[in-house]
Amino acid sequence: MYPSISARALTITSAVLCIIACMSDLVLISVFGSRIPGYNQLTNTLSSLGDSDSPVATLVTVWSLVLGIIFVFFAFGFRQAFISLGGKTKKAFWLIILYGLGENIASGIFRADRINGKLTDMALLHDFLGGVGVVALLLLPFVMQKIFSRFSFPLFSRLSGLTGLVGIISTALFSFRIHYFENTFLHTYCGLWQRIFLVNFYLYFVVIAIKMLKEAKHTRTIIHS
Repeated sequence: MYPSISARALTITSAVLCIIACMSDLVLISVFGSRIPGYNQLTNTLSSLGDSDSPVATLVTVWSLVLGIIFVFFAFGFRQAFISLGGKTKKAFWLIILYGLGENIASGIFRADRINGKLTDMALLHDFLGGVGVVALLLLPFVMQKIFSRFSFPLFSRLSGLTGLVGIISTALFSFRIHYFENTFLHTYCGLWQRIFLVNFYLYFVVIAIKMLKEAKHTRTIIHS
């Protein structure tokens, strides 16, 4: 049985929205940062864009919620596009869901504020839930290698491995911002490591979205009565 037009539309719409969202987020990060006096894209974290005292805090929160919803929607499109490839697709589906919920929606709602130099309870939730989303994203390329094996999809499998490696390295470098590494190059450029992480995975999402569009293009559709 061939999928319905609605199923094909879900795949196409979610893929296109994902590409637009990834590109838009990179642009908006720069725009938001430019509206904060003294903000430096290389040395300030992304979370600080949404601090309560940030002039763009509300905009950042709203965009984080929109971005999270798009990624959750993208997960459903992904599952629909590759449902025939087996159970590993469902694992990837849930990892994308966790990323959208944790790193975007939850991180947007719970701001990373500090009081007297200490993280607030909201900030701790921000870090924890955002961390869950990051871990889910780090696992995604390796699950994708199980779905698209190196024997059938050698180029994509290599890309998955490279994406996972860059993700792990950039996450490790970002983790050096803890106080043991204060006043070092690793600590100072924590914003750079975050942006490398984002660009790395956004490019990966774009490639996945393109694969989804190709899958939809070669899929016959029928209108159910």
